[in-house]
Amino acid sequence: RSLVNGTTLATTLTGFNPYTQYSCYVTANTSAGEGSPSIISTAGTAEGVPSVSPSNVAAITIAPTSVNVTWSQLPNTDRNGIIVAYEVRFSSPSSNGKLGTFDVNTSGSSNQRVLNSLQECVQYSISVRAYTSQG
Repeated sequence: RSLVNGTTLATTLTGFNPYTQYSCYVTANTSAGEGSPSIISTAGTAEGVPSVSPSNVAAITIAPTSVNVTWSQLPNTDRNGIIVAYEVRFSSPSSNGKLGTFDVNTSGSSNQRVLNSLQECVQYSISVRAYTSQG
């Protein structure tokens, strides 16, 4: 709820969640009370970046130099837009901090990626990031 003085014809409302539809209306208030509400207007906020990273990331060895990486989809409440891609990052202690990355460009429905050409008998750290059009 936002209150403005009687001469104000426009105001900016803040504090909304990204990629969310909102409805609003206007009423006039006088010393006699509140008037009838205006017609309801609906508008949506722009996409934002996801609030969380994908969970339940797992890697299963499928060959000596390949693993299948899987993850859980983001909850709708944390997507803040349409998921357009996932990024799978991986590194090993011998990589001196350099990350390898694979992009999984999807409509947001894919939740797996096979990593090939890895070194045998090496433990990798793997993480997954989700992206909307905003990052």
